[in-house]
Amino acid sequence: MWEGAKIDINWNVNWSENKNVSLNADGLGNITITNTTATGSLTRSFLSLPPSLPLVESGIKKVFALYNPNSADPRKSLSDAFVEGFETLPILSNLPMFSDVNEYIPRANWRITWDGLEKILFFKSLAERISLEHSYSSTYTEGWKLSAEGNQEIQTQRVEYGFTPFVGLNITFGQVWGGNLNGTVKFSSRTTYDLSASTTNINETLSRDIGFTASFSKSGFEIPLFGVSLKNDVEFLISYTSTKNSVVRYEMNNFTEDGIPQDGTTRTTIEPRIKYTISSKVSLSIYYKRSTVEPEGAARIPPTTTNEAGLDVNIVIQ
Repeated sequence: MWEGAKIDINWNVNWSENKNVSLNADGLGNITITNTTATGSLTRSFLSLPPSLPLVESGIKKVFALYNPNSADPRKSLSDAFVEGFETLPILSNLPMFSDVNEYIPRANWRITWDGLEKILFFKSLAERISLEHSYSSTYTEGWKLSAEGNQEIQTQRVEYGFTPFVGLNITFGQVWGGNLNGTVKFSSRTTYDLSASTTNINETLSRDIGFTASFSKSGFEIPLFGVSLKNDVEFLISYTSTKNSVVRYEMNNFTEDGIPQDGTTRTTIEPRIKYTISSKVSLSIYYKRSTVEPEGAARIPPTTTNEAGLDVNIVIQ
């Protein structure tokens, strides 16, 4: 990597199996097996990128294109299409040598951090320190049970991927008006697709967050009060977050690209806060918080707005 940059690559795979056997003993002490049930799960790191990115062809539309409702086993066709359609860059899946173990091979996820952006010419006059972070993680999970014929049947499937964050900037501006000014900006998103054996519908759950925090602190300045000069600290903090959650149902036997919107909300919160400390004995904190909730899609909740304000006073007596 280049100077100041660091990349962490990780992958994992986990599986479990539970088996229950029911036994029956007759009057002669002969034991027979009356019932056997077995369930299990498989979870592995996955690689699925949003189709909005350039050159990415995976996604819900590809799942629909691969699904054949007229096949001899439509359920298996949809199950296979679910995995194949959501996987981006299925290089290992296309290699014959891995065909028997492909479902157990984890895909790589990553995290990238880059310190020292302030050294770049464009940023030199902007801040004292700038760092960038980016993180991607994805998992594929399936749950199965053993049928009466002894065949393994997949009951639930889930593909989840997210950028936490997609882009995160941490900025230290250094000395401003005799104090320190810092800021953080982050954009994150997470998407989940669920498929169960009881339906041919795929549910998409999407969450997107954008937020920033800015703080200014100044310590040790003196203000004469009643003839006494006391050292004071002051801190200004403002934070903003906007989170959009939505659920969309895709009916694979009656497919539309936009799906059928279900519940959804957009939550926005802004909170300024001031903390003032006098000679480490008395501290005063004032804050105001405004939160709004707007319904999205087919949500039936009404829009709401909440306003909060508070005053905290702490006095140390020794």
